[in-house]
Amino acid sequence: MAVKMKMTARNAAFQRFETLKRNREKRHRQRLAFVEGVHPFEQAISNGWAFDSVGYPAGKRLSGWAHDMLGKASIDTLYEIEPALMDELSEREESCELIGLVKMREDALGRMAQRAGENPLYLVFDRPQGPGNLGTVLRSADAFNAAGVFTTGHSADFYDPLCIRASIGACFHLPFYAMENMENMLKYFDGLPVRPKIIGTSAKGTDYLSRMDLTGPTVLLIGNETFGLSKGWKERADHLARIPIFGVASSLNAGCAASICLYEAARQRGIEG
Repeated sequence: MAVKMKMTARNAAFQRFETLKRNREKRHRQRLAFVEGVHPFEQAISNGWAFDSVGYPAGKRLSGWAHDMLGKASIDTLYEIEPALMDELSEREESCELIGLVKMREDALGRMAQRAGENPLYLVFDRPQGPGNLGTVLRSADAFNAAGVFTTGHSADFYDPLCIRASIGACFHLPFYAMENMENMLKYFDGLPVRPKIIGTSAKGTDYLSRMDLTGPTVLLIGNETFGLSKGWKERADHLARIPIFGVASSLNAGCAASICLYEAARQRGIEG
């Protein structure tokens, strides 16, 4: 049973919500992330994520959806929040009925192994800068049946509110993991029952993506938005593929490139949605 409290001023509880929304270091120190929005709440709750705190606006009649979410969620503390304070905490023009602090999970690799099956597809995003791009990649990876998404190096935060929002809640369904560096990532793949083929993407790739065999266990590598794949990844990839483009742009947005690669893998595997 959740403890019920009221938030009527910019007190310590308000500051906690505000700080965890903005500050990556404190998010990870406290293992909590700020969440709002219909799809993120639904996906977090349906996939078994627990909440430290959830808030709703005082004096307003909650919808059937909000009552349903509150009834299903595992919540430690439930806050009745003054509407003006809800508006301050919200990232939206019209604040959502519910905001929350979701507890980070430690079981991503285990969930990824369960999802992988015998023929896994993984995506590695090398040093992504933009949390919105990272969220887009999570959304596409979930849509095209990837086993999980990794980042390597100094990267955008999976738990950034912009990433969660861009993923449309897919971040709570698809396992993700921030790997410290390329070497640790390669050790992980080497330790799998079948080492997957690693396909890097580059404007200078040796062949078109559509000519690569993506039907077996595969890792798709997507490079940093500005600099592309690191030299190390280019050297360690089994193949470098390119996506043919015909306009004036020299490359595609990283999120778009990832979506194209994931779709091509799904197409080759015969997956029909």
